[in-house]
Amino acid sequence: MRWIALSLLCLLFQCTKPEPQTASAPKTLLAIFSHPDDEATVSPVLAKYAAEGVTVYLAIATDGRYGVTDHAKIPAGDSLAVVRNEEAKCAAEQLGIEPPILFGLHDQLKMGEGMGPLNDQLNTMRSKIAELFTSLKPDVVVTWGASGWTGHHDHRLVSTVVTEVFQTQKWDKPAQLYYSAIPTGNLPANSPMQLATVDSSFLPIKIAVSESDYEKALASWHCHKSQYTPETIAGMHQLLKTSLKGTAYFMPVAVSSVEKNSLF
Repeated sequence: MRWIALSLLCLLFQCTKPEPQTASAPKTLLAIFSHPDDEATVSPVLAKYAAEGVTVYLAIATDGRYGVTDHAKIPAGDSLAVVRNEEAKCAAEQLGIEPPILFGLHDQLKMGEGMGPLNDQLNTMRSKIAELFTSLKPDVVVTWGASGWTGHHDHRLVSTVVTEVFQTQKWDKPAQLYYSAIPTGNLPANSPMQLATVDSSFLPIKIAVSESDYEKALASWHCHKSQYTPETIAGMHQLLKTSLKGTAYFMPVAVSSVEKNSLF
C-alpha cells in the first residue's frame, strides 16, 4: 500500500523528474593591439562584455618604450616600458577585464635595426598569438583592420600578423575575427586626429554601448598618464563618442568554405 500512497502524493504535487539545467558555456573575447593604451579604441566594448560575464583578455604586443611625451618627461627605454606596463594593468582593472597579456616585444618592432631583427620580432609575435589561440580558446578575436586606425606601422603589422595566424587554419576557437573601425563620414569635419575610416557597408556588426561602458572606458584612459594629459584624454574620448554615437562598429573577417573557379 505504501507505493500507492506515494503515487497519490506524486499525482497531487505533480511529481516529475527535474529537467537537467544546461548552462550556456562561458564566452571568451581576446583583443590584440600594439601598445599599452591602444585598447582605448574599443575599451567601451571590452567593458560592456566583461560586465555581461564574458571573460575578456587584452594582449599587447610591444612595450611602448618610445612613447615619450613632453608632459611626462620619462626618457625612452626600459624605464618608460615599465611605466607603460603598469598603466596597462591599471586600465584593465578599470575596464573589469583580465590582467593584460604583455608580449614584451620592442616598440617599433626593431624595424630601424634592419630586416633580421624585425623578422625575429614578427616571428615571436606569430608564435605568441598562436599560443593564445590554443591556450585561451577565445570565441572571438578583435583587432584593427589594414589601416590600424591611425596608420601607425606597429598597428598595421599587428593587424597583419593576427589575421595571418587566424587564417593559417580553420580553428574551432577562435571562430571569428573582427576588425574595429569608424564608419566613413562619422568623424567631425574639424577632427584634430586624422583617423582612417571604413565605409559602413563593410561594417555590419553594430554593438550598442552604454554611458556606463563609456565611463569605464574614460576611467581606463586616465590610467595612461605617461601618454596623455587629462585635457587630451577628455578631448579624444569626446571625439570617439561623437564619431561612434553610442555604437561600436566591426568588420567580420569571413572564412568561406564555398569553392569557386572564378573570381567573379
